[in-house]
This record gives sequence, structure tokens and C-alpha cells, in this order.
Amino acid sequence: MDEDDAPREKPSEPFRRLLVRAVLVPFVLLAALAVALALGVTTLVRSARLTERTDQVLTQASRLRELLVDRETALRGYLLSGNDALLTPLVQAEQQLPGTFAAVRALVGPEAEAQARLGRVQELSDAWRTFAAEERQNFVEGRDYITAVANGSGNLLMEGMRQEMDALVAVEQANRQSRARTAAWVGRVLFVGGVGWVLVLAAVLSYWGRRQLVELSRGHEAALASLEKQNAALRTAEREIRELNTSLELRVDQRTAALSAANRDLEGFTYSVSHDLRAPLRQVAGFAEVLDATAGPKLDAAERRALATLRDSARHSGQLMDDLLRFSKMSRQELRTFNVNLSSLVESARASLQPEVEGRQVEWTLSALPTVRGDPSMLLLVWRNLLANALKYSRGRTPARIEVGTVPSAAAEDVFYVKDNGVGFEMAYADRLFGVFQRLHGAEFEGTGIGLASVRRIVERHGGRVWAEAFPGRGATFYWAIPRAPAAEAELG
Repeated sequence: MDEDDAPREKPSEPFRRLLVRAVLVPFVLLAALAVALALGVTTLVRSARLTERTDQVLTQASRLRELLVDRETALRGYLLSGNDALLTPLVQAEQQLPGTFAAVRALVGPEAEAQARLGRVQELSDAWRTFAAEERQNFVEGRDYITAVANGSGNLLMEGMRQEMDALVAVEQANRQSRARTAAWVGRVLFVGGVGWVLVLAAVLSYWGRRQLVELSRGHEAALASLEKQNAALRTAEREIRELNTSLELRVDQRTAALSAANRDLEGFTYSVSHDLRAPLRQVAGFAEVLDATAGPKLDAAERRALATLRDSARHSGQLMDDLLRFSKMSRQELRTFNVNLSSLVESARASLQPEVEGRQVEWTLSALPTVRGDPSMLLLVWRNLLANALKYSRGRTPARIEVGTVPSAAAEDVFYVKDNGVGFEMAYADRLFGVFQRLHGAEFEGTGIGLASVRRIVERHGGRVWAEAFPGRGATFYWAIPRAPAAEAELG
């Protein structure tokens, strides 16, 4: 450890301890207060719910008692007057009693004593119902109904029900008062305890805050001293960076000069290929044509095949030179971008390939294509190479089917494809398709291996991407996509 590093380590350790205390102590105190408040609030909520249930029990019990009294009053009035209309409260009470009994039982819940009292009330109520039915029957048939009333049979039943209901109500009221006292006590404890705890928290925070400020002040002084040393080191580093930038600029200038020289050498090589190499190839092809015309009949079959191979090789080499020159120029040719109607470009490319279609049955499916932003001449070459590729590898199909269209894309790009029903290829070799001189099929299909490489070069210069999908013997689909430029989007809109 260097001596300069030691002062930077010492202030950090006290600061970490201060930070832990500043966070941990308030957190523990506040957590304890939160737990106490949560327990108190839970107790109050539970007490409130039980009190609410008790109120509902008292309400339903009062309603049950009213129904029992209504039955008795209605029966007494009927027996005294003989008026059937006075029995209406009795009938209504009988209809409502089962639901009221069920409601009280549900509210009472698992309390065994209360459930037992309700059971006795219901037994007495059933007995009174039997008594009332007998009295009404005696009254209607003219038999003696006064004796049963006089000896107090009905009153005894009603008195028993009143006593049980009074006892039930008394227990519930006592429970309610007890819960109210508990809730009041918990509320006072929460208030007093909360205020006291907050005062304790404030005192602790004040004490720890003062200590931390003092220690932070000391640490700050040490940090300032360390910062001064760091600033000195930073100024030294800045000076070194400026010197490095000066050296880097010099090296960039040197590399730029070397690149310019390399470009000049490349242009010279291109000129040499264009003139010095192509001219001998044309001469070889020309002399081969002359030899075939003059001495062809005198040659045997092997000599004629050799002469044809020489002529085809010269022509293929010339085509390879032309394609290689065009491919090389693509990297240096300036892009001239316009709004381009791709449907028109596809028609132009297809018209230029008409000689390839002669004598073949080709079915074209051309979908409408959007307007894009790009270089028209380069994009025309993309379509021509892709259509030529589809025509070449579907040569053995009758009919050959070639489809051109677009693919919906959620990204801000336009995606196009050319699909054929040709020989296809293995997807394991798909990454080789767009390389220079890369061909997946043998000599049965002519070509220089530069067409798809040119497609990739053009599309990538437009900021796009290319890929392909295929199955052997079931055709191939070549995709290319370029960014959807704002200008093209506005025109499409």
C-alpha cells in the first residue's frame, strides 16, 4: 500500500460507521413504534368488529322479542273480539321468526351459552305455537278456550322466552361494555406510548445527529486534504492526456496519409485490372472464336471441347473481372439518395432479365411495394441480382415461381423478399451466401459468386441488413431490410 493511499482509507471507515448508526438507530426505534402501533390498531379493529357484531346481535334479539310479543298480542285480541283481521300480526310474525332465529344464531357464532339460550327460546316458541293453534281451534269450534288462558299456560311460555332473551341481551351488553373499556384503555396506551416514544426518538436522533456532525466535520477536513492530493494527481493526468492527444493526432495524420496512399494503390490496381488484365482476356476469347471458325471442322472432338473450355473460361474470367470491379466501386461510390418507387425498380430489373426468361415458363407474383429513401441505381442492382439469382436456381422447375413482396415489421424498417421454388440450400451454410466468391452449388449453375455479396454491400451502405431462409429442393427466400426514413414515411402517409 502506498503512503498516499493511507489517508484516503482512514476517513472512509468512520464514515461507514456513522452511516450505519445514522440509519440503524432510527430504523430500530421506528420499527418498534410501528410494531406497537400495528398491534394496538389490530386490537382496536378487532374490538370494533366484535362491538359491531354485538350491536347486530342486540338489534336482531330485539326484533325477535318484538315478533314473539306480536304473536301473543294478536292471539289475545282475536280471542277477545273474534276479529280475524287481528290475526295478521301473528301470521306475519310466524313468517319472519325462522329467518330472525337464523340471523341471531349466525351472529352469536360459536358461543355455546348463547346458542343454548336461543335453543330454549325456540323450543318455548314452538310450544307456544302449538298452544295458540289449540286455542284458535277451540274458539272456532265453540269449545272452552277460557280455561287455558285463565290458568296461565301461554303466559308461562311467554315469560320463559322473555327471561331467556333478557339473559342473552344482558350477556351481550356486558360484553359490549367490556370491549369498550378495553378499546379505551388501548387507545390511551397508544396515545401516551406513541408520544413518549416519539420524544425518545427525537432525543436519540438529536444526540446521534450532533455526534455525527462532529465526526463528519473531522472527516471532511481529512477528505479535503486527500482531495487536494487527488487534484494534484488529476492535473498531472490531464497534462499527460494532452500530450497523449497530441501524439494521437500525429498518428492519426500518419494513418490517414497511409490510407490515402493505399487508396491510390487500390485505384491503380483497379485500373490495371480494368485495362491490362481484361485486354488479354478479350484477345484470348477473340482468338478462340477465330480458331473455332477457321479450324473448327479440322479438329477432333477432344480438341473442340478444349477449345470450347478455353473460350468459356476466358468469357467467365472477363465477367468475373467486371463483377469484381463493380463490387470494388460500390464501397467508394457516393450514395445519392432520393425517394424511390421500388415497384418501378422491380419492373425495370425484370425487363433487363427478359433474355433469361426466353423459352421458360415463369410465373411472377409481384406485390405492391412502398416508396423508400435510397440510391436508385444501387437499389436497382439489388433487385436485378436477387431476381437473377431466383431465375438461375429455379431453372429446373416447370413452372418456375418467383414472388416479390413485403413483410410487416414492428421496427422502423421496410422488409422485402424474393421467393422462388428452386433448388434451395442447407440452412447450415446460410452464413456463406453473401460472401465474395462464395457459392453453395456446383458448376451446373453459372456465376461468379459476387452477386449476393453486392446485394449485402449495397443494403449495408443503406443502413440495412440481409438474410435468407431455405430448404433443399423446396426453394429459397431472400430478405433485405432498410430503415424507414422519415421523409419516406411522410410521403407514404
